[in-house]
Amino acid sequence: MKRPRRNASQTNLIKMRELPAYRTGRHPIPLKTFNFNWMKNRRCLNVIATFLSIVFLMATSRTTYAAKQTDEISNKGFFIGAQASTNGLGFNLNYMVGKRLTMKTGIESLKINYPFLMEENDISYDTELNFKTGGVFLLADFFYTKSLYFTGGAVLNKFNPTLSGLAVSDMQYGDIYIPAEKVGTFNFSFTPDLKISPYGGIGFRKFFGKRKLVSYNFETGLYYIGPPKLSIEATGLLKPTADPTHGQIQQLENQFSAYKYYPVVKFSIAMRLF
Repeated sequence: MKRPRRNASQTNLIKMRELPAYRTGRHPIPLKTFNFNWMKNRRCLNVIATFLSIVFLMATSRTTYAAKQTDEISNKGFFIGAQASTNGLGFNLNYMVGKRLTMKTGIESLKINYPFLMEENDISYDTELNFKTGGVFLLADFFYTKSLYFTGGAVLNKFNPTLSGLAVSDMQYGDIYIPAEKVGTFNFSFTPDLKISPYGGIGFRKFFGKRKLVSYNFETGLYYIGPPKLSIEATGLLKPTADPTHGQIQQLENQFSAYKYYPVVKFSIAMRLF
């Protein structure tokens, strides 16, 4: 009887069953013949990639923390500085509460003496204007942008200009000459209606350096001092001018009543304490 012909797959299967390794259960090809170097290289690459990822994350978190810390430092702190303004020269102390608010206090003073010769009713007077102003202020700056701000508060006002003089020429009354010493002296003194004056203004602030150790400000605003109060002292023939019954004081106060506001233009610079 003729056996059926085997196909190629059946022939290969029979040959594999005849191998000793197949009967013993061992792999027909020794494992040492496989090349595992590619697996070792891949493992090294994974280790290096993991290490670099950790380093990157640590550096990123450190940079973020440093930026946050720098931002916190720059938005808070005490500053001490000096300013020059139309209300005087002085010193200030500023505290940055945050990005939007800065509290500041300080003192300033201004004294200007201006002597001149005044002519009145053909009489010469040796006159001196003594302009005094200044005060102690407490203000709050509200920042509506990074650099621009509104400011408001109050000042203990030391506004007190005086005008004094004495006659240096004789007074002629018809054929009579009255000596200068008989004409007398005068002293006009102005004081604010409000000793504690409200203040409002706008300003601009900038910092030097990344750590914002030094700042400078430019500011302009107004003090409301109210209608100035006038007092007059006089001697000799000028003495009736100081008498309230003659109405001279009231008349002069009415003339100066329009000057209720005192303009302020200020430049200041300050350094961070901590």
